[in-house]
Amino acid sequence: MLHQLSYWINKTANWQIKLCALFIVITGTAMTVIILLQVFFRFVVYMPFPWSEEAARFLMIWMAMFGSVIAFRRGRHIGVRVLVERMPPGFFDRYLAPLIQLSILAFLCTMGWQGWQFAMRSRFQISPALEMSMVYAYMAIPVGMAMMALDVAADLLQDRFPTEAGSNAKISTTALDDLDELAAAARQEIERGRESAS
Repeated sequence: MLHQLSYWINKTANWQIKLCALFIVITGTAMTVIILLQVFFRFVVYMPFPWSEEAARFLMIWMAMFGSVIAFRRGRHIGVRVLVERMPPGFFDRYLAPLIQLSILAFLCTMGWQGWQFAMRSRFQISPALEMSMVYAYMAIPVGMAMMALDVAADLLQDRFPTEAGSNAKISTTALDDLDELAAAARQEIERGRESAS
């Protein structure tokens, strides 16, 4: 029963990532087109759009939130592992990881609830240029927090009841890649650039 729940929640979280990626492409494309049109009309036609900057800002808010959801699911947010690496083997995964996952879940739920209340209080506020309700911008917070909460629930279940639909990202133990490896790769890229230039 719990393995099936883990499977379906992880499958939903995976589907959610594909949806977020699609929305990033749509919002990014729309934002780029709006900004390019704004530049053209401002400097060539001399008739700027009064709403373009605000529309681009709203699209950027949603694009950033969708990107955060993808990064969260893939375990790409910054994490600090100094204490984790000093613990006895298995101690973190067995005792601390569930506590961290539940803490993250509580934080996301709190942020989502506060974001929802803020959006509902602001639903009658009208944006100056687009003259639309500010709820469309502010809803990015509760929607994003709900999506990330689903990711944490999927990660928590995957750790306890692994399924083939699960992610191996380990949200609670995320770390940056080894900086020495990144620096070495950057040096190699610079050397290749110099060789091709000469």
